[in-house]
Amino acid sequence: MFRNFIKKISDFFYGIPIVLFINFYKLFTRTRVFNVKRLPRNKSVILAINHTADADPIILLAAIKRRICFVAESENFGNWLSSFFMRKFANCIPIFNKDKSSKNAKSFKELFNIAKKKNVFLGIFPEGMLNKKNGFKEFRKGAAYLSYKTRLPIIPVYMHNTNRGSESKKWILNNRITRGIISLIINAYRKINIFIGEPINPIAENILEEFKDFTNPGNYKKVINNINEALKKEFLELADEADDLFGTEDDSHSESNFIDDFDENPKKLNS
Repeated sequence: MFRNFIKKISDFFYGIPIVLFINFYKLFTRTRVFNVKRLPRNKSVILAINHTADADPIILLAAIKRRICFVAESENFGNWLSSFFMRKFANCIPIFNKDKSSKNAKSFKELFNIAKKKNVFLGIFPEGMLNKKNGFKEFRKGAAYLSYKTRLPIIPVYMHNTNRGSESKKWILNNRITRGIISLIINAYRKINIFIGEPINPIAENILEEFKDFTNPGNYKKVINNINEALKKEFLELADEADDLFGTEDDSHSESNFIDDFDENPKKLNS
């Protein structure tokens, strides 16, 4: 009991930096959130977010005023300073690549413990990387897998009209903290639109189809594929909704472009 009390006190003080920072940054944002009622009040969900700018996590945290724990690539935690920033300000948990996958046990344990709590969102970028071009990159299956394992619904979140920043390879822009700070600055006072999609239930009939045994090892890959396909479809609909309201961004992110991106890598889809 005493240990739990000490942990609560510790979590409170460690949470102060992000609360102060988010509330301060919110003073400089002009963000509109559409369909916010689709976000549940008293239960956890997975938010699948298109990743267009380094400041995406901070922008979203400031916009929806909810606790979100993000999943991020381990490369973002390269040193103590970037690790502190990612943990305490962006509220991220590292996920390691295949060559260091043994280190993921601690991260997944942390994620599953968070998923058990009420009113805590898990944020994941299904494209798996920053995408500074319009359209969508190939969707990885991490969000679908996490939904399958936790039984939590996925809610697509479409970030529209963020300033994606430069694609320059200059050394100063290769530093993740510097990139993040620049992204926060150039997105201040920008009219950013956030569209909340329909929840995708991992155990819904249209997802399971004929897979009667949800836990059957032979079926889980098919279920994950179905969740991923439903996620892709919902993102395309959100992109179309944004275009109808505010016009298309520089390049088209139409369904044909999205599908072409997948057709270029057919083997990856089946991995």
